[in-house]
Amino acid sequence: MIYLRREVMEMIECQNVSVMYNNEVEALKKVSLTIMGPTITGIIGPNGSGKSTLLKAILGMTRSTGKISINGVSSKKMLKKIAYVAQKNLIDLSFPITVRECVALGTLPNLGLFKSVRKEDWRRVERALEVIGLRKEQERQIGALSGGQFQRVLIARCLVQDADYLFLDEPFVGIDMVSENIIIKILKDLKKRGKTILIVHHDLSKVEDYFDQLVMLNNKIIAVGATSNVFNMQNLKRAYGENIFIDRSE
Repeated sequence: MIYLRREVMEMIECQNVSVMYNNEVEALKKVSLTIMGPTITGIIGPNGSGKSTLLKAILGMTRSTGKISINGVSSKKMLKKIAYVAQKNLIDLSFPITVRECVALGTLPNLGLFKSVRKEDWRRVERALEVIGLRKEQERQIGALSGGQFQRVLIARCLVQDADYLFLDEPFVGIDMVSENIIIKILKDLKKRGKTILIVHHDLSKVEDYFDQLVMLNNKIIAVGATSNVFNMQNLKRAYGENIFIDRSE
């Protein structure tokens, strides 16, 4: 698949963003941050710290207060430029759809109302399947795939959409290392071509290898910035507590 590098600097900005759920639990507390792209930015923090909520707030999927903008425009007006991959456990794998058809869903944001997938779009689907190494699996039902294979299918759908921004919620949970390595290689390549990528992530041992920037949360901002500056034990203890342990044995 061929992409042209974009030299435009991208910016995602949140100003005093808060999210309150129905049980009056404040999932995000006055979060202010600026993410400059192109980038692969990791969003890390303990369970329940608001990582997924932050993505959903930017996407307008959950009600929030404060201001959220992308390149100075309300993020709600930029949704066609964003590809979103939810956690796998939120996706119905029993739905009767083939790998090829699932990847082709990435064309829909760029099609007009009631328009069918065009020949050139199907060619993009074929190229995306080649990139993720699943072209031979394209007629299989998505429910027959392994967790890693299905996650690669979701990445292929993002490739077909060719969005400027990719939001991925825990994409590496429960997948094999082959799939994880393929996915991170693709994401790094997309970053080089000007994409801005946000990833909710839990495995601290991979942070320094995967991300050039970090957002560290515990319902409020703990630290934001270059990974080399903010990924340190002082900030980790503030986010996770004094008993934080990072296994770098792999």
